[in-house]
Amino acid sequence: MAPPLNPRFEAARAILTVVRLLPRISRPRTALFTATTVLTAALPLAMTIATGLLIGAVPAAAAAGTGSPEARTAYLLLAAGAAALLLGRLASHLHNAVAANLGRDLELLLQDRLLAAVARPVGISHLEDDEVLALLRIARQLGADFIRPERAIRGLAAIAPEFLAAAGASVVLCFFNLWIGLAWLLAWPAIFIAMQADYTRVGKTAYLRSTEMRETEYLRDLAITAEPAKEIRVWGLMGWLLDRYDRQWTDRMEYSARHQRLSPRTAVGVIATLLALTTATALALADAGLTGAVTFAALAVYLVALTTMFSFSAFDDTAAFLSLGSLPVPKVLALDDRLTGAETAPTAELPAAAPEHAIRFEHVDFAYPGADRPVIEGLDLEIEAGTSLAIVGHNGAGKTSLVKLLAGLYEPTGGRITADGTDLADVDPAAWRTRLSALFQDFTRYQLTVRDNIAFGAPHLAADTDLIWKACEPMGIRALIESLPKGLETVLSSEYGGGTDLSGGQWQRIALARALFAVQAGAKVLILDEPAAALDVRAEAELYEQFLDITAGLTTIVISHRFSTVRRADRIVVLDGGRVVEDGSHPELMALGGRYAEAFTLQANRLARTAPLESE
Repeated sequence: MAPPLNPRFEAARAILTVVRLLPRISRPRTALFTATTVLTAALPLAMTIATGLLIGAVPAAAAAGTGSPEARTAYLLLAAGAAALLLGRLASHLHNAVAANLGRDLELLLQDRLLAAVARPVGISHLEDDEVLALLRIARQLGADFIRPERAIRGLAAIAPEFLAAAGASVVLCFFNLWIGLAWLLAWPAIFIAMQADYTRVGKTAYLRSTEMRETEYLRDLAITAEPAKEIRVWGLMGWLLDRYDRQWTDRMEYSARHQRLSPRTAVGVIATLLALTTATALALADAGLTGAVTFAALAVYLVALTTMFSFSAFDDTAAFLSLGSLPVPKVLALDDRLTGAETAPTAELPAAAPEHAIRFEHVDFAYPGADRPVIEGLDLEIEAGTSLAIVGHNGAGKTSLVKLLAGLYEPTGGRITADGTDLADVDPAAWRTRLSALFQDFTRYQLTVRDNIAFGAPHLAADTDLIWKACEPMGIRALIESLPKGLETVLSSEYGGGTDLSGGQWQRIALARALFAVQAGAKVLILDEPAAALDVRAEAELYEQFLDITAGLTTIVISHRFSTVRRADRIVVLDGGRVVEDGSHPELMALGGRYAEAFTLQANRLARTAPLESE
């Protein structure tokens, strides 16, 4: 990644990035925000000048009487000050309302950009990229209480008018003393930049500790979440857990106390600068007033201008939130830019019936990002359409990597994968995936309704209840679903009112129904990647046999590390080291007497030995 910026420049860049995003939200509202910023700054300054002139005009008006020109001037100044006060209040309320709306919409825009950026790549390799994960860790903190872009807009809404008002007051003081006015005009921007740089340093310290804080929050969640509660209580882990949490939390807070606070050097420098300027200005004004160098009215204006200087919020929570809320914004945009480059336009289109003939892996190599060794090397494999293929091998043989490549979750580092001769690298991955249905070992248990859990296989057909029941019937779960409190609309989580949880086997059949639903919606290739690995050998074999019966005539790819569970497949290949080392039907491989025969015999004998125990 690029070298880190100086905090002064990083703070300025983050704030400018926020400002540049506002027109993308709404040009009319941004224009209104700009106008109200100027009015909110100018009207109080006008009131200040009118008030100062009024103070100076009162003695002459009192001496001349109520009908005199001096009195009329005083009344006009009073009216001007009152009008400026009233309009300033109205402009301020409008300004804050516009800022609040822009802030909420900015957060929505950034959340959309973040989700779109992470979802944009067709594969999942970017989720294992260190640089992407570093950006994502920071961007994920959007919405944290002190890291909110919405608060940055509110801070900008408060500080921008104050900054302009202070600049205007400095110009007023230039009429008294050019050097004093210029000193104030330069001091406030310098102070603001210094404070924002320090707030940026504090915010970045929080970012750098985000991993450790997530570990602490993970320990907290273990203590209060239902899923691990059984083991924690059975094993008596709660005391250890709370002690570990307390120690980590104390360490994080002590670190924060040491590092996440303003620099004493910055604080002393700011205070000394303000004290020196205030003392010099006050002494000069006092001397000018006592010697008669300025009139009483002018002196009043200059004094009110001096007090206006101190309404600038350069070092309160508002200023801190401006910096802290702005910091994640460039990170989100950097993540968006980084992942935009990963897009490639499709250059080929698959025929509607594909794969009608065969899927081929041609000299395919693959290594995971950052890995030293390839998991697949020189793989040649042809999968005939309309047949069932079992891919077996020990853990780490490359079985799951093979189906991830087939699904387009990763791109081969060498060779190519074709469907009916068309290179899948040239095809729109989304279009190809409509031809696939996949069920992985770590399938997701969605805490949503039964309908959602099944219809996610083809979300555009979620309203087709008959098709959902059709997918459920081969899995024998229709009666189970109908027995639930709300049938298909029952939420599958006991954490919700009216919801319920399922056993592991029941969840598995829901997931298999989801895979079948995709097949009924038009998927032509079904991938089963060890979804029954948690079952015993006999149960897994029965499930695979049942599923092969249901999907006869479909291109079915079954992954298993248990050689004895897939013998009914039309064809079996044995993977080892990312290559096909044996290929044939069950009888052919048994006759070959190689790895498959040896592993099948060992596992079958183990199953035979456990069968009497199970019957007892």
